[in-house]
Amino acid sequence: MKPMTDTILEGVKPSDFRHMQDISEGRLGALGMDVVDRLVANGWVQPVSGTYLITLTGRTLMDHPRGARA
Repeated sequence: MKPMTDTILEGVKPSDFRHMQDISEGRLGALGMDVVDRLVANGWVQPVSGTYLITLTGRTLMDHPRGARA
């Protein structure tokens, strides 16, 4: 049987957790738009009317970070 992979964790880096933490604490200005764009592209953050919100997928990732690779 082929092992299952968690697509939520695919390609996640420890820095992604820090960046999402920055967004959740209102420090979006500390991040470059290239960083934010990467989080959006992965589905972890969603722009809504000029505000960036952490998605359910992103929150799941933040709550269970054990799969991150350096």
